[in-house]
Amino acid sequence: MTIAAKEFSNTGLWRGVYFDGPQSDQNQEGDEIPVWFVYIGDEEAEPVSNLTKFHSFEIAEQHAQHLARTRCLDLIHEASPA
Repeated sequence: MTIAAKEFSNTGLWRGVYFDGPQSDQNQEGDEIPVWFVYIGDEEAEPVSNLTKFHSFEIAEQHAQHLARTRCLDLIHEASPA
């Protein structure tokens, strides 16, 4: 029981789900396209998980909301549609 308590104890480090964009990217033809990023980050907005890149604002927003809800984290919504 002590081991389980340590695994789930709060480490004191704040984490949140960040939803950011649009940022500029290029498709295979070299055309400029907008992309949005969703990731879990620390209080400095530094990623502590993989960045997930999306080509759709709506899908990225849904993913960010779902991730924040299921992980019980704050959602830092700094994105806007293209």
